[in-house]
Amino acid sequence: MAPKDTDSLTPEDLPPLVTWGDPRLARPSAPVAPADIGTPEFRRRLALLRIGLDAHGANGIAAPQLGWFERYFLMRDPSGSAALVYWINPEVTATTDELLWTWEGCLSVPGYKAYVGRPSAIAVRGLNELGEPVSREFKGWEAHLFQHEFDHLDGVLFPDRVTDMRHIVTAANLERRADWPPDWPAPGAREAPIRAIAKPDTTKPGGQGS
Repeated sequence: MAPKDTDSLTPEDLPPLVTWGDPRLARPSAPVAPADIGTPEFRRRLALLRIGLDAHGANGIAAPQLGWFERYFLMRDPSGSAALVYWINPEVTATTDELLWTWEGCLSVPGYKAYVGRPSAIAVRGLNELGEPVSREFKGWEAHLFQHEFDHLDGVLFPDRVTDMRHIVTAANLERRADWPPDWPAPGAREAPIRAIAKPDTTKPGGQGS
């Protein structure tokens, strides 16, 4: 049977998520050959990334999470603009030593959250879905999200980023954090933001519904 074209793909076509403990997630992924970006198979995978982002209710999704161990991912604009940005063979440089601490989760680490500090400002460059060079500067929430997705390409998951194992909690316990002692599991952690999906604003130009 011939593979479906990209317009016919549905969530049923998604491969299963690769999750924490699978040794493949701990290995750096290979760069994408620029000549592959325009091929039907790669275009199909890009389309499935977008379907997976919505189907799993995520802020971002990286190719290794769907079993494709190459260096690309898709991220949502956390400000709610509805923009989606593909990054292929990205590179990232921290532009500050200041850390932003938030609670983050991951499709590949179901049921857990962690208190993670990442550089609050970064400069990034790579290729977009057309193979064109792109560069951006991200601050705050967007910088945190980009670095989380970028880590997947290097075989790193958020539990690898914690500075204290007490900074990993179950999602259920995080929901009860109002009952935690003020300094648990670290000063400021109880009040720190939890990374969540911003609902797209469909009133803006280019916006889209769910």
